[in-house]
Amino acid sequence: MKKMISICILSALSALLLSACGGGAQMAAAAGPEPVATNLSAQNGDAPYTAGTPISDVTGDPVFGSYGRLIFPANTGYYSGDTLGDLRLTWYSHIDPDKTVEIANTMYLHAKAGDTIFYDIYTDEEKAADPAKKDTGLFFFKGTPGERFAICNAGGGFAYVGAMHDSFPHALELSKMGYNAFALIYRPGAQTACEDLARAITFIFEHADELEVDTACYSLWGGSAGGRMAATLGSYGPEAFGGGDLPRPGAVIMPRVCPV
Repeated sequence: MKKMISICILSALSALLLSACGGGAQMAAAAGPEPVATNLSAQNGDAPYTAGTPISDVTGDPVFGSYGRLIFPANTGYYSGDTLGDLRLTWYSHIDPDKTVEIANTMYLHAKAGDTIFYDIYTDEEKAADPAKKDTGLFFFKGTPGERFAICNAGGGFAYVGAMHDSFPHALELSKMGYNAFALIYRPGAQTACEDLARAITFIFEHADELEVDTACYSLWGGSAGGRMAATLGSYGPEAFGGGDLPRPGAVIMPRVCPV
């Protein structure tokens, strides 16, 4: 599974770099950013989680604060299993326990170090007016400061967000390559999901300096329902779904399952 993810990521990056991002000064950056070197390794001795760690220990870990519950589907009826190694998601198979543990530990280590790994995209007032917006936000897998950003959108049939298997792994691997990667947690429903993606893009543009990201030629990634979101926003732009008057992405990537 690790090889499968890496192959898909590398194949998709080729499409990204040969897309509308090409041309002029951007062609000079076609090799992409330098890979990130970090001491916050999920394999080091400070990583607390194992395949036997209860999922509830992760979602309830104080290091994550109130957003820990969004690491796994907000509607718990869409996943099963008591531990990280036993995780099962509706409509998904072949979930890699090692990758699940790596993602959880990476999140933990960065949060413990004081890094902001989650951003609300709606204000408290907006969430009070529409409680469903409480189950939204952006998980941030930081790459090289000043590099381009990508938003990864998980599938889940527009019923839930299967991020642990369908967007977190892509975002993590992209961040290792130097890209600043976000994984969106969105509301169920095709329309509201696209609205949340539009809002997420707008949020990143508005906070680009704080986030240390380059907004030029950003990319949208997604599989299944997430692929539809990426393609829709790629076609119509954020403004069509209530976001800002912003450019469309330079590339839309819809990873496929690749042979190992």
